[in-house]
Amino acid sequence: MLSNSKPIQVFLNCLIFTVLIFICYLFVDVPLTYHAQTAWHSLYIPMRIISIIISPPTQLLIWSCIFVYFLVVRKSAKHAQYFYPIAASLILSNTLVRIVKVIVGRSRPHVLLSNGIYHLNMISFERIFSSLPSGHATTAGCVMGFLAAKYPKQGLLFILLSVIISLSRVFIAAHYLSDILVGNFIGFYVSWLFYYAETQKEPAYLSYTRGEGIW
Repeated sequence: MLSNSKPIQVFLNCLIFTVLIFICYLFVDVPLTYHAQTAWHSLYIPMRIISIIISPPTQLLIWSCIFVYFLVVRKSAKHAQYFYPIAASLILSNTLVRIVKVIVGRSRPHVLLSNGIYHLNMISFERIFSSLPSGHATTAGCVMGFLAAKYPKQGLLFILLSVIISLSRVFIAAHYLSDILVGNFIGFYVSWLFYYAETQKEPAYLSYTRGEGIW
């Protein structure tokens, strides 16, 4: 998938994605947010549960523990290498998300619903201005992006599933549609980078499974 892409293809994908984000920002985000809170209010509880499951701290804890278990306890090179891209991409992508949130400073949907505020407040550390991108969507993108790279025949299914799961954040007025699209995009590409980097040469940490130590 990513390894066979030419730079021009990656550039075109980013360009198309950027145009899509601007369209959502200008014409889709606000009406969809209002519609989700009126027509689909009954879905709040199940959407909230999904949101909790895909939260960055929860997923990072789960996948990091799994990776450490196979690396340190079981000393299984095969399984450690399988789970490493997920754990590593979750750490890097969510770090990037935190930085972008502060720089962009986009107001949360609940601010729109309560005060009618819909704008950017760049370089802001306030939580109400931390909507873009969605950390939950980034987390889902990391996991599903890895699975899409690992099982390319079902790749499109995993990508669509990531977006669908991330929509839970729209239904509970935590994010706009463009927020979760940006989050998914970051998660996909970071997980793909880690996945394909793993296929180039044996990672240094695997020496631990042979009792050699990492350094």
